[in-house]
Amino acid sequence: MRKLFIIGLGLTLSFIGLNAKAQSMDAKFGVKAGGNMTMMGKYEFLGTEYTSKYVPGWQAGFFLELPLSEKLSFMPEVLYSQKGGRVEGSDSGNSGEIKLKAGYIEVPVMLSFNASPAFSIQLGAQASFLTNQTSELYVNDVLTTTVTDKDNFRSSVAGGIVGMGYKISPKVNLNARYNMDFQSFTKDNLNQDKARFNGFALSLGYGF
Repeated sequence: MRKLFIIGLGLTLSFIGLNAKAQSMDAKFGVKAGGNMTMMGKYEFLGTEYTSKYVPGWQAGFFLELPLSEKLSFMPEVLYSQKGGRVEGSDSGNSGEIKLKAGYIEVPVMLSFNASPAFSIQLGAQASFLTNQTSELYVNDVLTTTVTDKDNFRSSVAGGIVGMGYKISPKVNLNARYNMDFQSFTKDNLNQDKARFNGFALSLGYGF
């Protein structure tokens, strides 16, 4: 994970440097915010593997769009993103449910192919760094346990992004994306390799 942290730090510093350079180029620096629907893949609960259900979250941050050619742009971002999921199960006549919300600083780095002046296709990778999490365990619809420490969570994970962008105006853009982590958000000793965040995000950006 140290390598991932170094990569993320390097990407962040590059983002700052490119923003300064962009002042004299045909580039856009801006802010963005939106909502998402995420789930945590497959999670073993009460001795059985379950597929997580989607839960709503949100994201907000900064972006830079730096044209490389008429058709191609480089797009780094720094975002705060809330992810989560919900798993339900039953055992011996008792029902159980796990609800998870986790906050991450995400550093996506993408290439954007401009299919038209308004429409673009985006593809890239991202590093995500855990800031906080809240896990709740319900038994028979009663909250029994709340955990907020990060001991069983990876401090950082790598993932990928595919998406589409639409320029509503020269300064306002709309983005729809699918995000998928390549690693479990839990540490190896928990044997939850399939517990990986993925989901859909819709955001609105404003470029300066």
